[in-house]
Amino acid sequence: MWNHKELPRALRVSAIKKELVGPQAWRARKALDGGPCSPSAFKAMMDALKKADPKIFKIADKLIDRRPPPADPKPTAARQNWAYQRDAVTTALEIARLPKELFRSPSQLPERKEAPRSVFDSDKEMKSIEDVLVLRDSAIRDPDWQFVTDQLYPAKTFDNGATTLTVLLANKLELERQLGVDLIYVNETLNAVVFVQYKMLRGRDGEDGYRPDGQLQAEIERMDGAAKTLAECGVDESCDGYRFGTDPFFLKFCKKLLTHNDQGHVPGYYLPLSYWKKLVDTPEARGSRGGLIVYPETFGRRHFTPSAFVDMIARGWAGTTTLQTSVLIPYLAEIMRGKTGVVLAVETTRSLDESPEEEPEFAERIFVPPKPRHPGRKRKAIQL
Repeated sequence: MWNHKELPRALRVSAIKKELVGPQAWRARKALDGGPCSPSAFKAMMDALKKADPKIFKIADKLIDRRPPPADPKPTAARQNWAYQRDAVTTALEIARLPKELFRSPSQLPERKEAPRSVFDSDKEMKSIEDVLVLRDSAIRDPDWQFVTDQLYPAKTFDNGATTLTVLLANKLELERQLGVDLIYVNETLNAVVFVQYKMLRGRDGEDGYRPDGQLQAEIERMDGAAKTLAECGVDESCDGYRFGTDPFFLKFCKKLLTHNDQGHVPGYYLPLSYWKKLVDTPEARGSRGGLIVYPETFGRRHFTPSAFVDMIARGWAGTTTLQTSVLIPYLAEIMRGKTGVVLAVETTRSLDESPEEEPEFAERIFVPPKPRHPGRKRKAIQL
């Protein structure tokens, strides 16, 4: 309630109930005793109020805002970028089990002369802005992350009890060039890292679908390169490293941008990258002319909702294993320090007494007799 007026005289609720007529009268009577009211029942209630007391009806009628709601925003590049950032921060807060009220940001890109570049533009602590986010939870206890607190860095920290979430607006070029993702979530509590690439379906409610292009293919190739490197870490047999699958990369297909009164997540569908590769090879991903295109109905029930995705990541059922996370954290830290040319790599070591699988052809075999267990004593000759 944003406004109120003093009535010229009192009006009994029973007087309004007597004037109620029509099929929605029973709902209106129930609402007058307390509770929600449907639009049709509210109309019946207002008609009854007009009959019971025209002067009071005139005052009440002026309190109703009949202005049409703003039109849905058109998905321009700037608005999409704003929506992706806002969705990423909201998702991170939910994964870390922090109240979403800690993050206050309008659902749509503010209309200003100079368009903001980040959802944190109004925060004085933010010194520089990019549109790729690295998010991590838990306290900063790893020395690789200590530089975040030691120097000025574009970071925003949310605290709630024992949980700390740090949002880093990282250098886009290096991360995008090597990983091909928009969001990196580092769950340090459970030693898992998850990568998300955002894509926007066309149309008011995604009805015009999404056509994969060369940009997505280039991003997938970068993800595949990173996945191939991470696979060299070996199999993590620990309970902490157990995951549902080996794919830490996800695509989120956004259905539409948030409208003026929406909050929370951008409506959309989460798909593992490995499943997406299978989906594009099916007839369901082909249009009427044979072109590659997907619609909301293409995913059917085979996708993760935002709530299911958040719960799965928060509990550590998806993402990189503990072995892979130990490799990723130093790599991410080096890039965020501004070092260019950093390459994700897994260092493999081999024991000195471990021989190669195949000996070279030119190697000469030399028999070295074993050392006697009892020097000076003549060995027994056993005849078979």
